[in-house]
Order: sequence, then structure tokens, then C-alpha cells
Amino acid sequence: MKTKIIHSAIFGLVVGDALGVPVEFQSRSHLQKYPVLEMTGYGTHNQPVGTWSDDSSLSLCLAESLCGGYDLKDISNKFLKWYKEEIWVPHGHVFDIGIATTSAMMRIAKGTDPVLCGGNSEMDNGNGSLMRILPMVFYLRNETDLEIIFDKVKAVSSITHAHFRSVFACFIYVVYALEVLKGNTKKKAYFNMQSNVKLFIAKNSFNKTEIQLFDRILMHDISKLATDEIFSSGYVVHSLEASLWSLLNSNTYAEAVLKAVNLGEDTDTTGAITGGIAGLVYGYESIPKNWMDVIVTKNEIENLCNLMTQKFYPDHHYNIKNIAERSNNEFIFFCSHAPTKDGSISKSCLSQWWPSSFVADDVTYKTAEHWMMAKKAALFNDFEIVDKILKADNPADAKKLGRAVKNYNDTVWTENRFEIVKNGNHLKFSQNDELKAFLLSTNDMVLVEASASDLLWGMGLAENDVDAMYPEKWKGLNLLGFALMEVRDDLKK
Repeated sequence: MKTKIIHSAIFGLVVGDALGVPVEFQSRSHLQKYPVLEMTGYGTHNQPVGTWSDDSSLSLCLAESLCGGYDLKDISNKFLKWYKEEIWVPHGHVFDIGIATTSAMMRIAKGTDPVLCGGNSEMDNGNGSLMRILPMVFYLRNETDLEIIFDKVKAVSSITHAHFRSVFACFIYVVYALEVLKGNTKKKAYFNMQSNVKLFIAKNSFNKTEIQLFDRILMHDISKLATDEIFSSGYVVHSLEASLWSLLNSNTYAEAVLKAVNLGEDTDTTGAITGGIAGLVYGYESIPKNWMDVIVTKNEIENLCNLMTQKFYPDHHYNIKNIAERSNNEFIFFCSHAPTKDGSISKSCLSQWWPSSFVADDVTYKTAEHWMMAKKAALFNDFEIVDKILKADNPADAKKLGRAVKNYNDTVWTENRFEIVKNGNHLKFSQNDELKAFLLSTNDMVLVEASASDLLWGMGLAENDVDAMYPEKWKGLNLLGFALMEVRDDLKK
């Protein structure tokens, strides 16, 4: 059973990196005679066993920064602190750094805008941004708009590598990882990525020559190529191809990263890029324990993974247990979405179906229900249904359409539904002063959807039920009520 999803990816990357460090720059022919089979040390960089390189260092810097939110200045400053040997170095010194990254550090130190620090010439297409982009997957986990994903990835890549080729390689990698994060098999995630990226290309005026460089990944099945057709240099396109090829041609985490490392040349980076996704695919428990145990500063990396988990996969602040344990609870029960006769704002505005539109990323949502169903459809790449939901005249039709989403996966929906509903309601209440004032006026009262038929978003009881005042006796989870309470807390701040 897969657990610790962030630990899976981060340690997957670090372990893959550490496997490759001792044999970096070794030729494929040499590694065919003397293949890497286990975690070793020394070799090329004369580093102890379990030592990771700049690939992991910069990934950990990015991960740590994202725990505090998306801030390009903070990300670039953390990169600079690493370069100055202050943070995320395995043995107190930087022993492996690319030319493009070094140049970017010089510009960061001079105070240059982060997105202007990376080289943007055709010669600036090493794998230095691809190797560290993985943490962005967790920051973007609930984002369904590929334009936004591209823009965010582009900005983070551009701190060290600003050329379109590097940016687009990072984009493909992130889109693929997001598909894996949805619970798809590695093969289905690959085909979904191809479809999504090709649709994205069709909507944009990208340089055709640049796009054609990714044909082996996007127009064909990279896994079908023979080993001698896969290259493993430090060139960003080679690294992306080699990593996807290694992953798609393996059945375990160990097989994937060993296949990647034994391709030779830029072994640590190919191992890291492959390892991050392989960790997501096969799970934390799939990473060999004896490899994990020798990783340098393992405890510090684990603490960062725990922090990321708290940030990106937080436990609900409110639940039936902690509400039941509170004394002197006051309740607001709501169910109907009908407006009052005099037009004043009442508790009916708490309903998902309350007629109050709001805007997000230039898209208008007629109700919170429209938002919820549209995001549900987008989560499973059913953009035909998304369009229909946005055009639906009323929330009842939107809900009906939401139940017809193709490729639906209940596990994935369960993991994402609360945050989606919470985010939609935050937009709804923050963009309407009257609604916001009403929600804040409820102070610390317990908000409860009093639906006898809804065992998920409601309490599973009617307001007049004798058990309504006792949370421990509710039949439902009241997720909508608790989501609204979290929105209220956020708005108070």
C-alpha cells in the first residue's frame, strides 16, 4: 500500500541522485561491463556513500520555499544560500554545479529579477532546471488550467534556465507527474500527458521547430525505442527522454533508477529525474531500505517532507471528533438556498447553490456548485463536461453534469474534494462583501448543512432531529460546514 506521497517523490529523487553520483561521466559501455547494482560511494566525485548532488540540493531549496508559498524572490534567494554553502549541502560544500546555474547565481547575487537570471540562448539548455522542478507538482496539484501551470513552471525554470526548450521540458515533466498524482498508471499518465500537452500546443503559437524537438516524446511512444536510441547527456531533451524511457520500461522503483543510471554520462541527474517520478509511481515503500538508510542528512530531508505534507496535504482543521469535544457549541443549521422575501442575506447564502457568481482566472462561475463540478471534471481531464457545466443555467444541472464525468476515480476525488470546495467558497465569500460580512458574523459558531440525505457534505440529519445538537450522533461528515468554517478562519486573518 502506498503511503507518504511527498516522501515518495522527494526521497525517490534524492536516492536516484545518490546512486548516480559515484559514476557520473562514466560511459555507457563502461557501465555495461561494470553496472551499478547497489548504492556505492566515492568514484567520480570522491564522496561518501549516500551523497547527493546539486540536483537534490536545488530541489530541496525549492521544496522548502514552496512551503511558505509561491515566491520567486524567496526561491532564488534559497538557491543563492545553497550556492554560498549555507543550506542543503550534504557535506558543507558544493561539489557539483553546472555552468548555467553558476551564471544564474551571479545574477541573483546582484539583485536581478529572478525570471531574468537564467540564460535564454540555445546553448543554455542543460538539464539544470528540469532536475529540480519536481516540487512544483505538489504546489500545482489542484491546478487544472494548463496555461497557469505553464506560466508557473516557466517562471521557476527561468531562474536558472529561461530558454523555451528548458521550460517546455519542465512543463512536460510536471504535467506527466500531475497525471501520476491523479492515480493513473504510468502508461495511462503518459498518454494523458501527450493528449493534454498537444491540445495546449494547439492553443498557442509556439515555435514549431522547438516543438518538433519533443516529437519522440509527444508524437510517438518513447518507451518503444531501443536502448541505443536513448541518449543520456546533460542536454535537457536527452534527460527528459532518458528518464521517461527508463520509467516506462521498468516495473519497480529500483529497476527504473538503475536503468537510468546505467545509461551513463549524466548519471546523477538522469537518476534524480527518473527517481522522483518512480517514487510517485511505485510508492515510498518501494525504495530499497538499505539505499534509503545511507542517504546523507536523511533526518533533515524527512523533516522537510513532513513540513511539505502539512502544507500541501493538511488534516482538516475541523472534524466531528474535535467539534464534539468542544463545550458550549452554538450551531447554525442551513439547507435551503432560497433567498429571503426582503432580499436580505441569511444563512441560505451558505448553500453551494446560492446564486452568487465569482471569477477565477478570468472564468466566471455562477455558483459554488458550478465551481465544484467544473473542477471535478477538470481533475479527470473531461474538459467537454467542464464547458457544459460552465454554461449550465442552474446548480442542479451543473451537479447532474458533474455526475457524468468520464475517467472518474473515487480515490482521487476523495483526496481533492475538500480543498476544491473550500477554495471555491473562499472565492465566493471574498468577492462579495455582503456574503463575507454574514459569514464573519457567525463568529465561532458551528456551521452545519442540515441535509438528512447528504452523508458527505451534510450531517445526514434534518435540523429538527433530536440528535442534531450532538455531533457525535450525526450520520454524515458535514464537510461543507467544516469547509466554510475554514474559509471563515482564513477571512478573519
